[in-house]
Amino acid sequence: MLAIVLLAGIPASAQFPDKYTNVKVLPKNISKHEMESTMRGFAFALGVRCEHCHVEKKAPEKGFDFGADEKDAKKTARVMLKMVSAINHDYISKVPKAPSDGAAIQVQCVTCHHGLTHPRPLNAVLADSLEKDGLEKTVALYHELRGKYYGSGQYDFGETSLNQFTEALLAQKKTGEALAIMELNFAENHPGSVWSYHMLAMTHAANGQIDKAIADYRKVLELHPDDQWAKEQIDALSKNK
Repeated sequence: MLAIVLLAGIPASAQFPDKYTNVKVLPKNISKHEMESTMRGFAFALGVRCEHCHVEKKAPEKGFDFGADEKDAKKTARVMLKMVSAINHDYISKVPKAPSDGAAIQVQCVTCHHGLTHPRPLNAVLADSLEKDGLEKTVALYHELRGKYYGSGQYDFGETSLNQFTEALLAQKKTGEALAIMELNFAENHPGSVWSYHMLAMTHAANGQIDKAIADYRKVLELHPDDQWAKEQIDALSKNK
Protein backbone atom coordinates (compact mmCIF):
# COMPACT_ATOMS: atom_id res chain seq x y z
CA MET A 1 0.00 0.00 0.00
CA LEU A 2 1.25 3.54 -0.78
CA ALA A 3 4.61 2.34 0.47
CA ILE A 4 7.47 4.70 1.08
CA VAL A 5 10.60 3.48 2.82
CA LEU A 6 13.30 6.04 3.42
CA LEU A 7 16.44 5.14 1.52
CA ALA A 8 19.52 4.57 3.64
CA GLY A 9 21.30 7.78 4.40
CA ILE A 10 18.65 10.04 2.83
CA PRO A 11 16.73 12.31 5.22
CA ALA A 12 12.95 12.29 5.27
CA SER A 13 12.76 15.75 3.72
CA ALA A 14 14.42 14.43 0.56
CA GLN A 15 11.64 11.91 0.04
CA PHE A 16 8.45 13.50 1.32
CA PRO A 17 7.01 16.63 -0.25
CA ASP A 18 5.79 19.49 1.90
CA LYS A 19 2.34 19.42 0.30
CA TYR A 20 0.31 16.50 -0.96
CA THR A 21 -1.88 16.30 -4.03
CA ASN A 22 -4.42 13.71 -5.13
CA VAL A 23 -4.99 12.44 -1.57
CA LYS A 24 -8.22 10.46 -1.73
CA VAL A 25 -8.36 8.19 1.32
CA LEU A 26 -5.96 9.56 3.91
CA PRO A 27 -6.87 12.92 5.51
CA LYS A 28 -6.16 15.78 3.12
CA ASN A 29 -4.63 17.82 5.94
CA ILE A 30 -2.33 15.02 7.12
CA SER A 31 0.95 16.33 8.48
CA LYS A 32 4.33 15.45 7.06
CA HIS A 33 5.21 13.49 10.18
CA GLU A 34 1.95 11.54 10.06
CA MET A 35 2.40 10.81 6.36
CA GLU A 36 5.93 9.57 6.88
CA SER A 37 4.85 7.32 9.75
CA THR A 38 1.88 5.99 7.80
CA MET A 39 3.90 5.24 4.68
CA ARG A 40 6.64 3.52 6.65
CA GLY A 41 3.99 1.40 8.34
CA PHE A 42 2.62 0.32 4.97
CA ALA A 43 6.11 -0.41 3.67
CA PHE A 44 7.13 -2.64 6.56
CA ALA A 45 3.73 -4.36 6.64
CA LEU A 46 4.02 -5.38 2.97
CA GLY A 47 7.79 -5.69 2.63
CA VAL A 48 7.94 -3.15 -0.21
CA ARG A 49 9.57 0.16 -1.12
CA CYS A 50 8.32 3.43 -2.60
CA GLU A 51 8.37 2.23 -6.20
CA HIS A 52 5.83 -0.49 -5.48
CA CYS A 53 3.03 2.08 -5.57
CA HIS A 54 4.62 5.32 -6.73
CA VAL A 55 5.88 6.41 -10.15
CA GLU A 56 9.52 7.37 -10.36
CA LYS A 57 10.26 10.60 -12.18
CA LYS A 58 12.13 10.36 -15.45
CA ALA A 59 15.77 11.40 -15.58
CA PRO A 60 17.30 13.85 -14.97
CA GLU A 61 14.69 14.46 -12.27
CA LYS A 62 14.94 12.50 -9.05
CA GLY A 63 12.38 11.12 -6.63
CA PHE A 64 8.77 10.14 -7.15
CA ASP A 65 5.64 11.64 -8.60
CA PHE A 66 3.56 10.89 -5.53
CA GLY A 67 0.36 12.30 -7.02
CA ALA A 68 0.39 10.05 -10.09
CA ASP A 69 -2.14 7.22 -10.29
CA GLU A 70 -0.51 5.14 -13.03
CA LYS A 71 0.27 2.08 -10.94
CA ASP A 72 -2.41 -0.48 -10.15
CA ALA A 73 -0.75 -1.12 -6.78
CA LYS A 74 -1.64 2.40 -5.67
CA LYS A 75 -5.24 1.92 -6.76
CA THR A 76 -5.33 -1.38 -4.90
CA ALA A 77 -3.90 0.36 -1.83
CA ARG A 78 -6.83 2.77 -1.72
CA VAL A 79 -9.31 -0.10 -1.92
CA MET A 80 -7.50 -1.95 0.86
CA LEU A 81 -7.38 1.14 3.07
CA LYS A 82 -11.12 1.57 2.70
CA MET A 83 -11.59 -2.10 3.54
CA VAL A 84 -9.48 -1.80 6.71
CA SER A 85 -11.41 1.30 7.76
CA ALA A 86 -14.75 -0.44 7.19
CA ILE A 87 -13.66 -3.53 9.15
CA ASN A 88 -12.58 -1.43 12.12
CA HIS A 89 -15.58 0.91 12.05
CA ASP A 90 -18.40 -1.43 11.04
CA TYR A 91 -17.34 -4.66 12.69
CA ILE A 92 -14.43 -4.58 15.15
CA SER A 93 -15.82 -1.54 16.94
CA LYS A 94 -19.03 -3.48 17.67
CA VAL A 95 -17.36 -6.55 19.18
CA PRO A 96 -18.09 -6.67 22.95
CA LYS A 97 -14.98 -6.27 25.05
CA ALA A 98 -14.32 -7.89 28.42
CA PRO A 99 -13.55 -5.48 31.29
CA SER A 100 -10.03 -6.89 31.49
CA ASP A 101 -9.27 -6.05 27.87
CA GLY A 102 -6.85 -3.24 27.20
CA ALA A 103 -6.91 -0.93 24.20
CA ALA A 104 -9.47 -1.53 21.49
CA ILE A 105 -8.43 -4.01 18.82
CA GLN A 106 -7.66 -2.45 15.45
CA VAL A 107 -7.04 -4.29 12.20
CA GLN A 108 -3.97 -3.00 10.38
CA CYS A 109 -2.25 -3.89 7.12
CA VAL A 110 0.29 -5.98 9.02
CA THR A 111 -2.55 -8.02 10.57
CA CYS A 112 -2.79 -9.96 7.31
CA HIS A 113 0.37 -9.12 5.37
CA HIS A 114 3.09 -9.81 7.96
CA GLY A 115 5.72 -8.41 5.62
CA LEU A 116 4.42 -10.15 2.47
CA THR A 117 3.16 -8.17 -0.50
CA HIS A 118 0.73 -10.93 -1.40
CA PRO A 119 -0.08 -12.75 1.86
CA ARG A 120 -0.93 -16.43 1.62
CA PRO A 121 -0.75 -19.27 4.15
CA LEU A 122 2.18 -21.61 3.76
CA ASN A 123 0.06 -24.68 2.99
CA ALA A 124 -1.57 -22.82 0.06
CA VAL A 125 1.82 -21.79 -1.32
CA LEU A 126 3.07 -25.37 -1.07
CA ALA A 127 -0.10 -26.77 -2.64
CA ASP A 128 0.34 -24.53 -5.69
CA SER A 129 3.98 -25.54 -5.97
CA LEU A 130 3.13 -29.24 -5.78
CA GLU A 131 0.54 -28.86 -8.52
CA LYS A 132 2.88 -26.94 -10.82
CA ASP A 133 6.35 -28.23 -10.05
CA GLY A 134 6.08 -31.57 -8.26
CA LEU A 135 7.12 -32.90 -4.88
CA GLU A 136 10.89 -32.44 -5.03
CA LYS A 137 10.67 -28.74 -5.89
CA THR A 138 7.94 -28.23 -3.30
CA VAL A 139 10.11 -29.64 -0.54
CA ALA A 140 12.96 -27.44 -1.81
CA LEU A 141 10.63 -24.42 -1.75
CA TYR A 142 9.70 -25.17 1.86
CA HIS A 143 13.37 -25.20 2.83
CA GLU A 144 13.97 -21.99 0.88
CA LEU A 145 11.08 -20.16 2.55
CA ARG A 146 12.01 -21.50 5.97
CA GLY A 147 15.59 -20.37 5.54
CA LYS A 148 14.50 -16.90 4.41
CA TYR A 149 11.53 -16.19 6.67
CA TYR A 150 11.76 -18.40 9.76
CA GLY A 151 11.21 -16.37 12.90
CA SER A 152 10.02 -13.24 11.11
CA GLY A 153 6.30 -14.04 11.04
CA GLN A 154 5.54 -14.14 7.32
CA TYR A 155 4.63 -17.83 7.36
CA ASP A 156 3.66 -20.37 10.02
CA PHE A 157 6.46 -22.92 9.88
CA GLY A 158 5.08 -24.92 12.80
CA GLU A 159 3.34 -28.26 12.54
CA THR A 160 -0.09 -26.79 11.80
CA SER A 161 0.58 -25.72 8.21
CA LEU A 162 2.07 -29.08 7.21
CA ASN A 163 -0.63 -31.03 9.05
CA GLN A 164 -3.30 -29.11 7.13
CA PHE A 165 -1.44 -29.67 3.87
CA THR A 166 -1.24 -33.39 4.62
CA GLU A 167 -4.97 -33.59 5.34
CA ALA A 168 -5.70 -31.98 1.97
CA LEU A 169 -3.35 -34.38 0.16
CA LEU A 170 -4.93 -37.43 1.79
CA ALA A 171 -8.36 -36.17 0.75
CA GLN A 172 -7.04 -35.99 -2.83
CA LYS A 173 -5.66 -39.56 -2.57
CA LYS A 174 -2.12 -38.23 -2.99
CA THR A 175 -0.80 -40.66 -0.42
CA GLY A 176 2.87 -40.60 -1.39
CA GLU A 177 3.03 -36.83 -1.31
CA ALA A 178 1.16 -36.77 2.01
CA LEU A 179 3.71 -39.08 3.60
CA ALA A 180 6.60 -37.01 2.27
CA ILE A 181 5.10 -33.86 3.77
CA MET A 182 4.55 -35.50 7.17
CA GLU A 183 8.09 -36.83 7.17
CA LEU A 184 9.23 -33.29 6.38
CA ASN A 185 7.10 -32.03 9.26
CA PHE A 186 8.69 -34.39 11.76
CA ALA A 187 12.19 -33.76 10.43
CA GLU A 188 11.87 -29.97 10.69
CA ASN A 189 9.44 -29.40 13.55
CA HIS A 190 9.75 -32.51 15.74
CA PRO A 191 6.09 -32.21 16.72
CA GLY A 192 4.85 -33.90 19.85
CA SER A 193 1.12 -33.35 19.43
CA VAL A 194 -1.57 -36.00 19.16
CA TRP A 195 -2.73 -34.41 15.92
CA SER A 196 0.65 -34.81 14.23
CA TYR A 197 0.99 -38.44 15.26
CA HIS A 198 -2.53 -39.13 14.03
CA MET A 199 -1.61 -37.58 10.67
CA LEU A 200 1.62 -39.57 10.49
CA ALA A 201 -0.26 -42.78 11.30
CA MET A 202 -2.85 -42.06 8.64
CA THR A 203 -0.22 -41.41 5.98
CA HIS A 204 1.69 -44.56 6.89
CA ALA A 205 -1.51 -46.59 6.74
CA ALA A 206 -2.52 -45.01 3.42
CA ASN A 207 0.83 -46.08 1.99
CA GLY A 208 0.52 -49.65 3.28
CA GLN A 209 3.11 -49.20 6.03
CA ILE A 210 0.98 -50.90 8.66
CA ASP A 211 3.61 -51.56 11.32
CA LYS A 212 4.67 -47.91 11.27
CA ALA A 213 1.04 -46.79 11.45
CA ILE A 214 0.44 -48.99 14.51
CA ALA A 215 3.57 -47.58 16.15
CA ASP A 216 2.31 -44.06 15.48
CA TYR A 217 -1.06 -44.80 17.05
CA ARG A 218 0.68 -46.28 20.08
CA LYS A 219 2.56 -43.01 20.40
CA VAL A 220 -0.83 -41.27 20.36
CA LEU A 221 -1.92 -43.41 23.28
CA GLU A 222 1.25 -42.52 25.18
CA LEU A 223 0.29 -38.88 24.81
CA HIS A 224 -3.45 -39.39 25.27
CA PRO A 225 -4.31 -42.78 26.84
CA ASP A 226 -8.07 -42.22 26.42
CA ASP A 227 -7.92 -41.76 22.65
CA GLN A 228 -10.55 -44.32 21.65
CA TRP A 229 -10.11 -43.78 17.92
CA ALA A 230 -6.41 -44.62 18.12
CA LYS A 231 -7.26 -47.84 19.97
CA GLU A 232 -9.79 -48.77 17.29
CA GLN A 233 -7.28 -48.09 14.52
CA ILE A 234 -4.65 -50.28 16.18
CA ASP A 235 -7.16 -53.14 16.46
CA ALA A 236 -8.30 -52.74 12.85
CA LEU A 237 -4.79 -52.50 11.45
CA SER A 238 -3.57 -55.45 13.51
CA LYS A 239 -6.34 -57.67 12.10
CA ASN A 240 -5.46 -56.69 8.54
CA LYS A 241 -1.76 -57.44 8.78
